[in-house]
Amino acid sequence: MTWPGFPKRLQSALKALCCLAEAQTAMQAPGIAERIIVSKAETAKILQLLVWGGFVTSRRGTKGGFQLVKSPDEITMGEVIDFFLARHPVEEDRNSPVMRALRQAMAPGQRKFARLTLAEVTHFRARRSAPKSASRTRKKQL
Repeated sequence: MTWPGFPKRLQSALKALCCLAEAQTAMQAPGIAERIIVSKAETAKILQLLVWGGFVTSRRGTKGGFQLVKSPDEITMGEVIDFFLARHPVEEDRNSPVMRALRQAMAPGQRKFARLTLAEVTHFRARRSAPKSASRTRKKQL
């Protein structure tokens, strides 16, 4: 299955999962909404979908919140994407030679991305931001 584009809700779901993976503890919906820059109402809907999909659990109360069901190295991007696209499939333009070529060119990258775990994605994000901090420090030292 190819993914010509990520619906906004899917993007937000992946961000929410990364947020929970980085936190390594339960978080309440308003805190997640603030970190992923999505409205509280939309974040609540996304988190409910993630509960239904078996990716997170929820617990009410002041010490409650949302938490990953499995460790971040056991959840793949492909699992989450397949869950969301099964419920909200993207309509593809199968008659367009441009879109056929694009799907064919994107397929290897999509397969690789699908195998990435949540842990790898959050690690990649942290690794990407590290050099910028280091370069700022170097500039301050000069």
